[in-house]
Amino acid sequence: MTITGTGFLTGAAAPEHGVADVVAVAALMRESLRGGAVRRMAVPLRQVVDDGRGARFLSMPAVSADHGLCVNKTATITDGPGPTVTSVVPVFSTTTGELLGVLDGAAVTNLKCAAVTALVTDRCAAPGSTVLGIVGSGVQAWQQYLGVTAVRPVTEVRVHSRTPGHAEILCERIRRADPGVRAVVSASAEAATSGADVISTATTSVQPLPIADELPAHVHVNCMGAHTTESRELSRPLLEAATLVVENLEIAVAEAGEIHRTAIDLESLETGPHPGIDARPTVFSSTGHASLDLITCAHLVAQPHH
Repeated sequence: MTITGTGFLTGAAAPEHGVADVVAVAALMRESLRGGAVRRMAVPLRQVVDDGRGARFLSMPAVSADHGLCVNKTATITDGPGPTVTSVVPVFSTTTGELLGVLDGAAVTNLKCAAVTALVTDRCAAPGSTVLGIVGSGVQAWQQYLGVTAVRPVTEVRVHSRTPGHAEILCERIRRADPGVRAVVSASAEAATSGADVISTATTSVQPLPIADELPAHVHVNCMGAHTTESRELSRPLLEAATLVVENLEIAVAEAGEIHRTAIDLESLETGPHPGIDARPTVFSSTGHASLDLITCAHLVAQPHH
């Protein structure tokens, strides 16, 4: 997408963001969580309308007086040819009601995912983590690379994909971004994740990926793919053995199951001591939350090109 003079995004491709954007949005998320801005937001549960013919329409609103913004990420999900998800985010001023812009939903989502990954990984992963294992090779896999490497000194990235050619394309992109990082294609999810300090899963799998149920205590996992109360990327034994982190407890339980009832939410992660967090592996079981989309929009609309 390209940005017009009025702050609208038009076109077919979402703009790329860099590490500086990831770091800035992660810092704004941390500030908003610690200062209570996220808690004070009005964030209704997302609404999903099914047309009965294979298409779904989603609405994810959030309002923040602290940030002075009202946003609503609206999306269509279809099974037809071409992109299966199309989304936009209108951004309004809560002070004047003015429409500040309509942002490309993919750009907002991608930056948000990279930034929240950086936020959680910085809190949960061992400080000297150098090996990142990624299962998946699509857009979200790249966001995982950006988010993790923004906060940890990664020197090796292992990528596994059902399509080895896609994994090699991602590895080559990583090598171009940082020639000092060794990026290799792994033949299996086990090979990509065994011995990794940080693991990121970014797939559409509805069955648990073949990742060990027992991981060393220092390992952190970012689980970013599709998961519901009935399906998930990680096995139940792994989830039970780990300390779980979620964006929002209510939404995580509603959308990903009761196993998340004792999880740590982002505000608690940022403001609480959690002295035992290093005693077990940690899993960020992401379901998404519109508060983080709003924070990402706050960063984007403040940029000079808007």
